Amino acid sequence: MTSIDHPELAAGVGFVAKDPWHPAIRREHMIAGQLVDRGAPVRFVQAPSDWRRLRTDPGNWRRHLLRGRFLPAAPGVTVSERSTLVPGLRGPVAERVDAALLGGFLRRSDWAPALTVLMFPWEWRAARSLGGRVVFDCTDDWARLLPQARGLPDQLRRIADEADEVVVVNQVLADLFPGRTPVVVPNGTDEVLLSAPRTGPRRERHAVYVGSVAERFDVELVRQVLTTLPDWTLTVHGQLVFPQRAQAAADRFLALEREFPGRFTYAGLLGRDRLPAVLDAATVGLIPDVASRALGQSSMKTYDYCARGVPVVSTAGHLEHSSDVPPHTAVVRSAAEMAEAMVAAAAEPAGYAEARTAWAADRTWDRRTDAWLDAALGNRPVGVTGVHASRTRNAG
Repeated sequence: MTSIDHPELAAGVGFVAKDPWHPAIRREHMIAGQLVDRGAPVRFVQAPSDWRRLRTDPGNWRRHLLRGRFLPAAPGVTVSERSTLVPGLRGPVAERVDAALLGGFLRRSDWAPALTVLMFPWEWRAARSLGGRVVFDCTDDWARLLPQARGLPDQLRRIADEADEVVVVNQVLADLFPGRTPVVVPNGTDEVLLSAPRTGPRRERHAVYVGSVAERFDVELVRQVLTTLPDWTLTVHGQLVFPQRAQAAADRFLALEREFPGRFTYAGLLGRDRLPAVLDAATVGLIPDVASRALGQSSMKTYDYCARGVPVVSTAGHLEHSSDVPPHTAVVRSAAEMAEAMVAAAAEPAGYAEARTAWAADRTWDRRTDAWLDAALGNRPVGVTGVHASRTRNAG
């Protein structure tokens, strides 16, 4: 581990994250790995478990309510669980209680990194007691993703007023922060995926989906596509992240295996070490999301598909407001359009795959982390402005 460009990060970077560390497949994990490569130790607080964990693991829930217990999870990375009473997204009282618990948790954990990154807007109140630079990294339009969340406008306004910097993955999300001009740092792919040797030929008429499976996965669209293309198969790789209240949606997704036996397969979580082989065997990579829930996303799967040259067929929401669409990508608005685009992708010129791979090579996590660090440390490019009000935050 070496320190190259940012000696000010010797005290480390802390993530108050929106996910667990395992599986380490998301944006915050990719950036954390890059930071370690640059010589910055990382402390990583996992998304909290609420009181319901008392039913299954009461001792562990209590141990992580008041302070962290950080254990090595990867070279240069220590990770702790966190417990709370109720999710802060449930309303103003829940937000204040959760933020108070988080603030005490960090204080008792001797939290003193040079840079702290928060990702849930309802946890922001806890930032007021932190030293160092505090950044909000926004990866979702939370109102679209979690329509049951309460108090989001006030939370986002507070972040806009107080954060040392706001980073968003898509320009669409910039409008969520009144009075700020956030820095846009999209997601990316990794060099390992780009450089891994080819593992074999593509299967004929075989689609893949690689990513989290949640309510925004359009089950009805996929059902119609498989009905329209009876000689195609689809394998879905990823973690099921349906909340408890959405069990019916999870059941509808899992029912696709029974409806299309031998043609639709849910293969479960996929480690990134197996990703090259899965993508090399695919005719096309799908992003079949409900457009209203996907608006403002920067889908990591887009970059990963392109890194292996796989044709991308995506529903609206991810790409149509982006000025950086991968070459030869099909953005569709119906099952009929998706089916037509899949058939066309199977017969595309060979040069299209090379163009996609070259596009992904310019958008690696190494490059993204450089841009992210410049923003997080206050080194904005010329012409990019924003409100910096850390004194307001620390005074609050």
